[in-house]
Amino acid sequence: MASVKYVGDRAYVEFQYEGLSFGFARGMTRDDIPEELATRFNSSGFPQWEVNDLDGEELLAVVEHDDSANEEADFNANWTRQEMIKWFSARGESTPRTATKASLITRAEALLNPTPPVVEETAEEDESNAEEPEPAVEEQAEDGGEGDK
Repeated sequence: MASVKYVGDRAYVEFQYEGLSFGFARGMTRDDIPEELATRFNSSGFPQWEVNDLDGEELLAVVEHDDSANEEADFNANWTRQEMIKWFSARGESTPRTATKASLITRAEALLNPTPPVVEETAEEDESNAEEPEPAVEEQAEDGGEGDK
C-alpha cells in the first residue's frame, strides 16, 4: 500500500476504485491506497496528489502491465478512457470521440459477450390434424318471474 496525500483546492474529494470509495479532506494522508491507484495519482496529470512509499519495482510492474494495446488482452473496466480506446483499436474497432467510459464499457461487454440471434420457431400446422374450434354455446337466462298464465 502507498501513502497518498490530497493537496488540491477542494475541501473534500472522493475517488471510486474497484467498488471501494476513498475519501480525502484537504491535507489528509491515507496509507490504505492500493499501489495501482497510487501510481495513477503519481502521474503528472494529477498535481493535487502527493504520493509517497511507492515501490519503484511495483511501479514498473504496473506500467509494464498495461496490455490494453494487446489484441489478446482482457478488457478491464478500471482502465482509463485512453487505455480502453487502445483496446478497441487493437481489435480494429473505431471509437467516436464523444464516447464516455461507460459507453465504452457497455460496448466492450457487447463485443465480448455477443447475444445469440433470436430464432423464431414457426410451427407448421398439419391440415389433417387441425381441429375446428367448437362453437360457443350461449346459455339463455331463465326467467325469474312467475310463469305465463
